[in-house]
Amino acid sequence: MSNYTNTTIPQLLSIRRPLSLGVCAVALLTCHAAVAAESSIEFGLSGEASYDDNRYLSSTNKQDVYIFRINPSVGILMEDEGSETLFSVFGSYALSSDQLVQEDRFNYGGSVTGNYQFEYSSLSLAAGYNHDSVLDTEFEDTGIFSNNATRDSGNASFGYETSLSETWSLRVSDNFQVMDYSSLVFNNFWSNRAGMGVDVLINERTALVQDFSYLRYEPENVLAPTRNSYSYLAGLRHDLSENTRMTVTGGVSYLDDVYRWSAVAELVHELENNQLSVRAAREIQPSGLGGLKQDESISFDTTYNYSLSTNMGLTASWRRSKSLDNFIAFDNEFIGFSPWVSFEVMRDLNVRLRYHLRRQKIGITNDWGISNSFYISIEY
Repeated sequence: MSNYTNTTIPQLLSIRRPLSLGVCAVALLTCHAAVAAESSIEFGLSGEASYDDNRYLSSTNKQDVYIFRINPSVGILMEDEGSETLFSVFGSYALSSDQLVQEDRFNYGGSVTGNYQFEYSSLSLAAGYNHDSVLDTEFEDTGIFSNNATRDSGNASFGYETSLSETWSLRVSDNFQVMDYSSLVFNNFWSNRAGMGVDVLINERTALVQDFSYLRYEPENVLAPTRNSYSYLAGLRHDLSENTRMTVTGGVSYLDDVYRWSAVAELVHELENNQLSVRAAREIQPSGLGGLKQDESISFDTTYNYSLSTNMGLTASWRRSKSLDNFIAFDNEFIGFSPWVSFEVMRDLNVRLRYHLRRQKIGITNDWGISNSFYISIEY
């Protein structure tokens, strides 16, 4: 890491993004598993109209907005026995009724992911790039927006798991990301999280899990310090049934000579016509406002296939964030609730209805901003 201490974010964007994306893409293409016996191309197009009665979550000066989006996408899937590689590119053109704050904008991105199964191990690779409005990214995390600001992000990651014996297994992972903002309200940075885990089977349904991780945060702002965080979590993973798994871990994170407790609890339930996931966590994450933050969060997501032509679902979340950096300190609390239903009106053509409730409070005013959004989309 020391070789990049004096490197600026624009240099990182011009060097590390194509390097990381190129290395991962070449690795996927040259891997024998990516030379798939079967391949398919899928084109997608959707149009979405939405109304938000308080787009910027203001508690005093509410402003409603209409937005229309057109979203094209292309995906190439290559599959072989024990392997799957997916290349995708996508775009989103948004027409907004509020030209003073959020002009019409074209967001875009691309990604490549690969999952490969071997006799005693598995490997996953991913890389991507996205160009987005901060109103679709940082706004919910920070409660702060900047007129027409955008975020360019690049990422590359891998995960490897192997069996060491009948009862012991090893996990290794790494996740690199770089963020570049068009507004000085936010702070450009890159971060890298490396992790290692050891699992020990206690019986057929229960395993002892341990996770070690190291997070490095490198900001562009010379006034903001480089941050290094270490964490250790231990707990149990238990299969409640063939389709339901629960994992509970707890431990400590170390940052600036201070130990903070951390924990992650997850429940995943998967059936052919019903999926459900619940996650609760207390963990340290990078912040677009500079430095690191302590996140406490609960998320719930479920989908249900009511019939051959009807699907429905619900997403709900709560998150409270506290800055761990003295340079810029913001506290933020967010609540989201979003039910939806989708109907297949004809083959490969779906109509989707969604409602989204948002409540957000930031440390500057300590007031709640409340928003109600309604969406209708046609997806092909």
